[in-house]
Amino acid sequence: MGAKCWTGCNSGPASINLWPVDDQTMAERIRAFNRLYTEAIGSLSDQHEGLDVTLAQSRLLYMVGSLNRPQVNQIADALGLDLAYTSRVLGNLEDTRLIRRTISSEDRRQRVVALTAKGQRLLDEIERRSNQRVLGLIQHLEPNDVNRLCDAMDTIGSLITKKDNSNGQQD
Repeated sequence: MGAKCWTGCNSGPASINLWPVDDQTMAERIRAFNRLYTEAIGSLSDQHEGLDVTLAQSRLLYMVGSLNRPQVNQIADALGLDLAYTSRVLGNLEDTRLIRRTISSEDRRQRVVALTAKGQRLLDEIERRSNQRVLGLIQHLEPNDVNRLCDAMDTIGSLITKKDNSNGQQD
């Protein structure tokens, strides 16, 4: 894989005055960054972190491990996924004995999900490899640049999750 060159929103003379920018140009810039990042973290591979699990399966394992015996609909809601798709992926994880679905003791109409010991070991390995990959991405950076990167990620997270409140003003 050749060296990647990122030409982003704040590159060159255009960075002085980004607005007004037409929607297509802005969408292309954001999508270019998304392509760069998804490739950098290996999210397009059928074997996430070199393991026999997809990124979607990894995300579901993470959510099951993060929540206390979640219901299937809670997992789907937390990840913004369709309930049928979530159930299919969970079925695959159950077939490989990574999770266990049982009837909720509080509400017999609901099924709750828990990691098996095998699932917890796999999740731990995914976490270890993911951390290793991310640290590898930034190992060449100076501490000040790592701080700038973290600040930029905080800004992106804040901006893309900002919602209008009921009176039309930004939070």
